[in-house]
Amino acid sequence: MILPKQRPIGIFDSGTGGLGIFKAIAQRLAHHDLVYVADNANLPFGEKSVEQLHSITETIVHFFIENYDVQMVVVACNTATVTSIDYLRQQFSIPIVGAVPVVKPACLLSKNKHVAILATPTTVASCYLKNLITQYGDGIDVITIGCPGLANLIDTGDLDSPEITTLLKRFLAPVIQHNVDVIGLGCTQYPFLRDQIISLIPYQVAILDSNEPVAKQVERLINHHPRDIDTLHHATYTLHATKNAAHFGVVAQKLIGTIAGNCSQITLELV
Repeated sequence: MILPKQRPIGIFDSGTGGLGIFKAIAQRLAHHDLVYVADNANLPFGEKSVEQLHSITETIVHFFIENYDVQMVVVACNTATVTSIDYLRQQFSIPIVGAVPVVKPACLLSKNKHVAILATPTTVASCYLKNLITQYGDGIDVITIGCPGLANLIDTGDLDSPEITTLLKRFLAPVIQHNVDVIGLGCTQYPFLRDQIISLIPYQVAILDSNEPVAKQVERLINHHPRDIDTLHHATYTLHATKNAAHFGVVAQKLIGTIAGNCSQITLELV
């Protein structure tokens, strides 16, 4: 029996952040092809306007559909999710999964009712995040901390740089001051700094991110629409970047290993 070719899953971010989600999905869906786009020519998303992000994200989804006929798209970026996912779902009929800031699980997990959400300035300022806090943070002291410049430094791949340490110390000062016991990482780049964050907080703290929740949601959607799956199919992983693709490929392999493979450069014309 010849099974129909499986349509790949498209995943995108402005840079390296979505690679954690990319890897989590690959581990859960071993027979599904994945295509990743890092729109690093527009890095960082967290400093773009809502209108700019609508145009950027719509362009990327068009690229996935026209070039790969993807079955779904994963917005592997918290900022792009909170600003654009509703807009994208209005424009396209395929499923679109977002990386929602982990406000709900952080509030549920906190024992002392002190929670911090670290995110980009755009995410911190968004109505989407404020609504999540209103919905799930009743009785919880939820502080939001904008972290300008941090995502850019993570995308260099030098996670132990003095510049990252300096920024982290500044951004984590309110966490320590408020005796926060649960940190929600509201930018998909930040999980790559989990060890550094733990080392800078002088007490035990829980750290949550959206990598596994997003991967689980993608798996649920795949299973909700059952189709014949060729279990002998060896999944292929394709990476694209819109700037300095060779360097991005090196950084990607440093962050998530050889699953990243090579990276080719593409040019996207904004819609």
